[in-house]
Amino acid sequence: MTNLENDDLYRPPSPTVAGLMFPARSKLTVRGFTLAMTPAEQRWRQIISASQGERETCLLSLAMPDLWNLIDQPKPVSFVDVDGRQRTHRFDYLAEFKNGLRVAIAVKPAERVERLHFKATLRAIKRDLPLGFADRVALVTERERHKIEVRNAELLNFFRRCPDPEADNVVAELIDGLFGEVSISDLVQKSGLGARAFRAAFRETYAGRLDANTRETISTNSIVAPRKDKA
Repeated sequence: MTNLENDDLYRPPSPTVAGLMFPARSKLTVRGFTLAMTPAEQRWRQIISASQGERETCLLSLAMPDLWNLIDQPKPVSFVDVDGRQRTHRFDYLAEFKNGLRVAIAVKPAERVERLHFKATLRAIKRDLPLGFADRVALVTERERHKIEVRNAELLNFFRRCPDPEADNVVAELIDGLFGEVSISDLVQKSGLGARAFRAAFRETYAGRLDANTRETISTNSIVAPRKDKA
């Protein structure tokens, strides 16, 4: 008899919690999903994006060590715009952090931000945010997204989908014994786990236990160091 509580049983990812769904075919949007598991949910879920910029912002947000949850397309908020008209706006993401901070994220191309004077609009939206919706608002354009950092974040998301507690524990013990800089290749060699240790070291970097330059491609040649305030 099948045991529905068996951890080895396949469970499909939960659907997106987005309050707005885009048509599958649209000239205005490029709809897609990112599979992610946040600390708040501990289950794989689809996170919707309507553009490549949104997808990249999603990946970078998921890579933050102190992220608690990421809500896609949260409920719209009402505001009075610079012309005195009542309008609504829906943020692309609402990021919740482990310290309780909530940040509403708007993703737009820099050209549209300038052409539409969106910064002034965003100030009006921030002024009229309902109590408890968000503590801060953030505008993300392509200027804030570093290409290599995005590629690292995408690789991290892939590695997180291949959990390996044994390798994580081995690498964590090696990190606890570090007193200075070391290459990831040294950690891999000492672990005896090969590529499994590389993936674990990659995850540990974004878990806040290792310092590394995430704006450079993280590889076995990367130099890392234990963080003084390990997560």
